[in-house]
Amino acid sequence: MKYIGKLTAIIGLAAVLLVLSSGRAAGQDYSSSFFKIGVKGGFNFSSMSRFELGYISESVSNYTGFNAGVAFSFDLPVQGMTIQPELNYISKGAMYRGPEGGPDNFLFRTDFIELPVNLQVGLDLILLRPYLMVSPYIGCAVHKLPADVDWAGINRFQYGIGIGGGIDFWRLQLQVKYNWNIGQLAKNVSRGDLPSGQDGGTSGPVRMGNYRGLEVNLVFFF
Repeated sequence: MKYIGKLTAIIGLAAVLLVLSSGRAAGQDYSSSFFKIGVKGGFNFSSMSRFELGYISESVSNYTGFNAGVAFSFDLPVQGMTIQPELNYISKGAMYRGPEGGPDNFLFRTDFIELPVNLQVGLDLILLRPYLMVSPYIGCAVHKLPADVDWAGINRFQYGIGIGGGIDFWRLQLQVKYNWNIGQLAKNVSRGDLPSGQDGGTSGPVRMGNYRGLEVNLVFFF
């Protein structure tokens, strides 16, 4: 339940930032404001690249996680360009499908506090603004499953890049992007590091890559 407390802290931080910014935003026309703040939520479909567990990497399937956070949007001097840093709590993972008649499926999940910086290039169409974006990000892992996997074997600091696009309409922003975590999530993982019975009864090397996957979010700006 520790990650619930961390998520509550993020929501609390978002509330404080909204209160502090409300005075500045009062009296401004929303469409002409160069700075906006909002809250976001969504989901992601993540899996692992370069994953090997006893020569059964093809048995790794997607995990559906959630995203939540706050967004800060700044219009740049160049027409149609916006920079949008965010502070997010995001859950990523991957599922190993065990053989028929074998042990239960093995889920590995890691939750991160992530800071992406979205550089958006859009086209203003009065009521709508379609855009493309590139999103470098950094993150720190704060929660994991299974709980008995040692943090010492995991690179908690992560970085990567996302590429995607979306559309702005009214106070809402739809985001769709594909993210690649760069580097190795875990190094030198031995079979003894896995919980008992979770290796699928296979032999061979154990190697874990990193997360990648599709992310979909909806942002509401105040």
